[in-house]
Amino acid sequence: MTKHAGEGHKPSRTKLRVLDGQRGSTTVVEKTTEKTTGGSVLPVYDATVFVGLRTMVYEAAIERIENDGEHTIELPKMNELVAAASVARCLMPVKLRGAEIKAMRRIMKMTLADLAAKLDGKTAAETVSRWESEAQPMGGYAEKVFRLLVCEELKDAAPGIDYKASILAHLIVLDPWKVDPNYQMPAVELRLIQLKQQPSGSISEAWNAKTAA
Repeated sequence: MTKHAGEGHKPSRTKLRVLDGQRGSTTVVEKTTEKTTGGSVLPVYDATVFVGLRTMVYEAAIERIENDGEHTIELPKMNELVAAASVARCLMPVKLRGAEIKAMRRIMKMTLADLAAKLDGKTAAETVSRWESEAQPMGGYAEKVFRLLVCEELKDAAPGIDYKASILAHLIVLDPWKVDPNYQMPAVELRLIQLKQQPSGSISEAWNAKTAA
């Protein structure tokens, strides 16, 4: 009797843990009782599935293999990571896609109605929904206001990203999909750096854009 491919094998899964603060202390997002083998820091890791925006993390993600063969990925400072990715993406001069608008809204913990109210009292929640599904394009002015809102809401959680409102004021946004429907958006590239906090002078880790946008 012929077995189908994959029969008798457990599907592989990836679990996520978040390292809160310095790399040594761990907050487990998905509780687990399995013991793990020693982990290794990955030179580069695609964190898109966890962030919601196309994001590559350099020399920070820790990969562990459980005794049952399952993989665990540990990402330091997850809240700061998604904030940094959002701010860095808003500073990139490429038109936002619907899925990115939706991801950023969720990162800001806003409902459709919340975001509509923040943008403009005349904007309806249904309009935001159409932007996210790409049933309706977000206009240039609305997108500029949206980018500013994201950056202002998340900048405190992303101190490693060089952001000033004036950058957005002079940002010329291009839509490469008009020329090439198959255009692939470059990833936000992030790494952890040591950052001195002001005015205390204490040192903490912060996500920083690996390359200029």
